[in-house]
Amino acid sequence: MTAGGFAGMACWAVSIPVDVVKSRYQVAPDGQYKSAFEVLQVLLKNEGYSALFRGMRPALIRAFPANAACFMGMESCRSTLSFMD
Repeated sequence: MTAGGFAGMACWAVSIPVDVVKSRYQVAPDGQYKSAFEVLQVLLKNEGYSALFRGMRPALIRAFPANAACFMGMESCRSTLSFMD
């Protein structure tokens, strides 16, 4: 479970900047941005690099138990199914 929790945290730590850009692109009014790259440029210009990591704390807090439970469920299913052979 610990390995699953830390793996989930590592995954989110890497993907949070991309997720921030994606979310801003999705919620922007139609026609405000031409591409995700333009969202990134405007974000960095107006708010700096720290804006790419907004929401990191709640994502990491949520990631550990969610991925630990997922890993435990997968391992439980795998061990149960291996007895059926």
